[in-house]
Amino acid sequence: MVRKLLVTAVLVVIVTLFVYPQRDSIISVFRMTDEPLVISKGNYGQSLIVEISFSHDGLEEWLQTLKQPYPLLMLDADWIARSPKIVEQLKKQNIPTGLLGGKGAENSYSIEDFNKDLQIYEKHFNNKPLWFMTSDYEFGSNLQQSVFDQEINLLSPSMIYTKDTYKKTDGAIYSLKLHENSKVNFEEYSKLIENEKFVSIEENVFGYTIKTKKIPK
Repeated sequence: MVRKLLVTAVLVVIVTLFVYPQRDSIISVFRMTDEPLVISKGNYGQSLIVEISFSHDGLEEWLQTLKQPYPLLMLDADWIARSPKIVEQLKKQNIPTGLLGGKGAENSYSIEDFNKDLQIYEKHFNNKPLWFMTSDYEFGSNLQQSVFDQEINLLSPSMIYTKDTYKKTDGAIYSLKLHENSKVNFEEYSKLIENEKFVSIEENVFGYTIKTKKIPK
């Protein structure tokens, strides 16, 4: 009897630690590649990334209007730290997010910078991001290895979205930039998402969807 109770207790601990890693959702952390490799193109449909490092007027309200399938939000660590209210809303909506680093060209974004930003992300989201990319889409080999060692996937867009140049392209990963100097038009972005069928990065690369599940509170 005691042995059965001990086995049950061990199973409960395992489930608690590994099956329910965060309060709001269950998201599997996995490597999409078996070596450091930047994913910049898929095969099945097209995907949309939204880079966020600045809160333009209307951003919070626009994010609240997003519906599944959600775009992948790549978030700057400093923005995360100064935007706790919006972060809580993203967690409540269960919108997929990743970590957006600084400029990686000429190794200007160091491994120490990455570790600092990762700590900020984990503090606010209570788990590691599935995705990481630098703001200029440049990755030094040491940085790639460090990100890979954290079991985080490296990402770079195929194309930068603009209304004038956008063309539906199979396998494309589009990035929509919402930085301080970006000229934003949330109505335009809403129409884009509504009219185009964007799929998750996972579905674009592998042809299947990773499902997330709400945990009852």
